[in-house]
Amino acid sequence: MYIKSKLIYCFQILIFLSTIFANPNWDQVQIESVSLLQKYIQIDTSNPPGDVTKAINWLAELCEKNEISYQTFTVDKDPRRMHLLAEIKGRNSNLKPLLLLNHVDVVPADLDAWSTDPFGAEIKDGIIYGRGALDMKSLGMMQLISLILLNREGWVPDRTVKFLAVADEEILGEYGVQWMIENHWDLLDPEWVWDEGGIGSTDSFPGMDVFAIAVAQKKSFWVEVEVNGLSGHGSRPFDGYSNQVLATALSKIVNWETPIEINPVIEEMFYRIGDNKGGTEGFVMKNINNPIIHYLFSNKVSEKSTTVNAMLRNTISLTQINSGYKTNIIPEKANATLDIRLLPDTNPEDFLLDLERIVKDKRVNFTPKRIPSNNFISEWDNRFFNVVSKELYSRKPNAVVIPFMTIGGTDSQFFQEKGVDCYGIIPVLVDESDIQTMHGIDERISIENYMFGLQVVYNSIKKVCGKE
Repeated sequence: MYIKSKLIYCFQILIFLSTIFANPNWDQVQIESVSLLQKYIQIDTSNPPGDVTKAINWLAELCEKNEISYQTFTVDKDPRRMHLLAEIKGRNSNLKPLLLLNHVDVVPADLDAWSTDPFGAEIKDGIIYGRGALDMKSLGMMQLISLILLNREGWVPDRTVKFLAVADEEILGEYGVQWMIENHWDLLDPEWVWDEGGIGSTDSFPGMDVFAIAVAQKKSFWVEVEVNGLSGHGSRPFDGYSNQVLATALSKIVNWETPIEINPVIEEMFYRIGDNKGGTEGFVMKNINNPIIHYLFSNKVSEKSTTVNAMLRNTISLTQINSGYKTNIIPEKANATLDIRLLPDTNPEDFLLDLERIVKDKRVNFTPKRIPSNNFISEWDNRFFNVVSKELYSRKPNAVVIPFMTIGGTDSQFFQEKGVDCYGIIPVLVDESDIQTMHGIDERISIENYMFGLQVVYNSIKKVCGKE
């Protein structure tokens, strides 16, 4: 009896070890994974109109086929908005889950402008073309396929892993992740969120490969500028009519050079890059927050690119101007909209006061249309960030992994508003020309990059959610 129980125990240990050290046959996995990404891209989820029902049902079928536990959710106010939540349950219910977050919707694509069908997922020279190839159906597939592979191995994590595919990210997520958080927080409540927001780049910082993991993001503050006055005949212009006042105010606004501010994320980012670069330039970057270095060099650093500039200061883009209805009529009303992106620690109300001081004209009225509340910065010295960093280093030893502040907005902001550490990284290594195709023409991802990312995601999940 003792020998029998000993054999059973040894057999259980072998099974346990086999699941820990199991390694997929990546050549076989590639065939299946590429096909799945192609099928996913071929489902048109353009937003508008934002109908993701076919894609969510396809993801549900994939979970069903691979015995992954899942639920789907439909938004009553707009049934075109659906979401899917899948999971592999962990042993330790005291540990909050890792949430793999991705959005199903994509921005529209102009068929005539593309060299291929945006929803054809054609492969040319080892590159998959299609809307969503980078933003962000590829990461969604990396996440779900990783769960499928781990489930096939019989892997049971210590920490639960959840996969959330949502609608409406491309239009700020009112019926997307915001709806899920508001209505089903009890099913989410994660320790960490893995989302988009950062990426690996070969040439964003010349001379080095950099993986940028987003731990913060700028805040979208949308403001309407309006002037009301008298109307009149176009042949008789008078001083102070609405268009004149608005044009003067807008000129002051768009020419205002907002001050440079180095927040903790950017300071750490520059330190790591400077440490790798070395020399005088490296010294400047490592010490960018030193008052003397800041005074002498911060403007030169900001001039390196529009992206770097946007990370260092609050920015204002004039995006719409509306006025008039006939050439020979001076209109009584003129308005414009500003897309303002604030640094995490900037208060929107204070910034509005700054705008009023810059314009110095009481005839100009500012009305906030979207007021952000998130000022959260995720930790970059914890288990999740360290595991993903090591995984990237193990495959690209000469690369630099940095915490990063994305200048756009992602669904992570809504989890960060609830105090959750969120991390945005599509684990691929691309150049700026590839990055420009996101929301652009001929969006694409190479099969090599896709499989690189899949292995990073697979291994990271296994290490983050396994026993410490």
